Amino acid sequence: MSAILDCSIHKSDTKRLRSKFVRVTWFIITILACHPGIGRSQVKQASWLDDPKPSSWNSRGLSIPAAPRIQANMDSRCRDAARPPELEQDKRLRDQGWDLVGAYQGGWQILVLRATAGYDGMCRPLQYQDFVFVRGVFAGTLSPQAMDSRIDGALARISLQSDSRLTAEYARYAATDPLCCPSRRTTVVFEIANDAPVVRPLSTSTSANQ
Repeated sequence: MSAILDCSIHKSDTKRLRSKFVRVTWFIITILACHPGIGRSQVKQASWLDDPKPSSWNSRGLSIPAAPRIQANMDSRCRDAARPPELEQDKRLRDQGWDLVGAYQGGWQILVLRATAGYDGMCRPLQYQDFVFVRGVFAGTLSPQAMDSRIDGALARISLQSDSRLTAEYARYAATDPLCCPSRRTTVVFEIANDAPVVRPLSTSTSANQ
């Protein structure tokens, strides 16, 4: 009788463990499906950076684009940490639905401002852009499409060189790179036309991260 009882208990425990294993497995599958960047390397999305002389997506007289809509539940604390508008250009971006991210860069009557449409779970910007203004006139963006943090083509660093040139560095992921650490970067040289302000890419160059 004791042996039968022990067997029954063992089978019950096994059944519970199997049920728990199934639930955990489905939870992991759901997370991977909803967040494809988790558990795998980044896929190449920024093919324009592979063109040594990319075509310009900016033109004179552009309007500031509206922030894309993001279907996600964002932590309100991320938005609370956004930079408050200080400049007229800040307010113009906010009017189009963008949140201001980090400090702006300026010189030679040029301003570069970063703004985002959303955030990930760590408050990193999702669907963000860098906007260039010359003497208060919108001159274009530094990517043909909005970018996500830790995705191929994410803009990382900007340097103003003169009243007619700036450079920008973009993260580049190989198939085996972890999310934290892209193995390469692409530097893009932009020219800034001052007569009727517009920013255009001139050249790209890709190198390994040290």
